[in-house]
Amino acid sequence: MVTNPIIKKIEHGGVKSLIKRAIKSGIKVKTFPKKETLLVMEHRGRKIFIRRGSVPLERRMGDMTKNKEITKIVLSHISIKTPKGFSAGSLSESLKLLKKKKLSYPLIVKPIDGSLARGVTWDIRSRKDLNKAIIKIYKNKSYSKPKKFLVEEMFEGDEYRILILSGKAISCVKKIPASVIGDGKSKIRELIGRFNSKRIRGFEIKIDKVVEKTLRKNRLTSDSILPKNYNLRLRYNLNMSDGGRAINYTHKMNNYFKEICERAIRAVGLTYGGIDLLTKNITSKDSHYVIIEINPNPYYNMHEKPLVEGKGIDVSMKILKKLFPSL
Repeated sequence: MVTNPIIKKIEHGGVKSLIKRAIKSGIKVKTFPKKETLLVMEHRGRKIFIRRGSVPLERRMGDMTKNKEITKIVLSHISIKTPKGFSAGSLSESLKLLKKKKLSYPLIVKPIDGSLARGVTWDIRSRKDLNKAIIKIYKNKSYSKPKKFLVEEMFEGDEYRILILSGKAISCVKKIPASVIGDGKSKIRELIGRFNSKRIRGFEIKIDKVVEKTLRKNRLTSDSILPKNYNLRLRYNLNMSDGGRAINYTHKMNNYFKEICERAIRAVGLTYGGIDLLTKNITSKDSHYVIIEINPNPYYNMHEKPLVEGKGIDVSMKILKKLFPSL
């Protein structure tokens, strides 16, 4: 066994931050030869093992959240709101259920067991778009072939990630999709360049097929000049690695939403996890909402500096104190 202070091969950002914080706190971190995915942290005789980028906290029934349909059933049963929708296995079944359940366009289609927005299609406004989205689900090679998928109405609101630790909401961030704001004189690619110059490496906006499609949809090119203060949303997913932003809302979040998220985590059998919630105003208990997903191993870097905008929360240290009470 050899000491590895850098842990370059860790892919999950949360675990990478955890290890860096552990080393700074005087915790010994070691890896095993030829088994880089297995780590051990040691402090005052206590050892904690980590494997495959999973934050080493008790989860109990964490597998339940891997199936989005089951998660929705559980939450609905305790009167927590989720998007109106259904599961289906084909276009014809989807069209029948659309009519039966009286869903309205625009829609969103997603894999039942996907993650990181893989295979997801937003803003579906026609039968043709729906068919394309279903084909995309079955063609995606990043997860096992699904027998069914989810079709849901798109809920209008901002997306927030609420982090739960030991059953309590400890952090809330507002997630902003990759976007640029016009100044009336700069080209879109120049605006993207300025944005990227201030970002940490690996979290820039990429002018890829998704962004190019968005530009075409808006009859724009990367050389187009946006009007002053015009906000152009470049993609629907809110991944930080695609240029998404996170703004700290921990102390602005209404206690009503904290209680909802804490109840949701308990219902799916987790003590630690991230909840994605949509609402127009998270500071008001009167704002309508839906929970769209619960992640048992959330990417928590968006809650910490330097990624988060605002004060942020030292999540890594909170987790380490949970693992090593002697710190």
